[in-house]
Amino acid sequence: MFRFRRPTLDDAAMLLRWRTDPFITRFMFTDIENPDVERQRAWLRTMEERRDFRHFIIEHEGRPVGYLSYSEIDPVHRRCSSGSYIAEPEDRRKLAGFLHPFIMDYCFYGLGMNKLVNQFMEGNDAVIRIQRLLKAREVGVLHQHVFKNGRFHDVYVFETLRSEWETHPHLFPRDVTLTAFSG
Repeated sequence: MFRFRRPTLDDAAMLLRWRTDPFITRFMFTDIENPDVERQRAWLRTMEERRDFRHFIIEHEGRPVGYLSYSEIDPVHRRCSSGSYIAEPEDRRKLAGFLHPFIMDYCFYGLGMNKLVNQFMEGNDAVIRIQRLLKAREVGVLHQHVFKNGRFHDVYVFETLRSEWETHPHLFPRDVTLTAFSG
């Protein structure tokens, strides 16, 4: 089963390796310039101080397999964004389809949000297709929104309200999804 734990400074090298993997970084809005483990540790320390950001190492059967973050956490308007990835191709094929209820339940019932807003760069067709299958509302396209690899890219925006999520079928009981998050 899954466990979501807060990253530690000891995770810096692993996170840096994952985050600089061309498969993972190709659809990220930013790239890490001059990757360095000490800078990654400094980033981890900085993220722990932010009130608008929360992140987790995704573990499956006791093994780190990926990363999940919630950003732009707004307690007044009760909305945030999320981002996640599974590091290895085999794990992506086996596990990625099971993460959604954990991500959504923590957003709405762990963080107390009312809306989750996500943005995906063009070309990330599998994830955009999954958002549509999951009935996330497609809000629109931000044209030429990200400049990366020498050109501008469109960004697709999706949102889900807590009330909409409550009508979705759930693969796991909420107590299972929420107790998977530690810290």
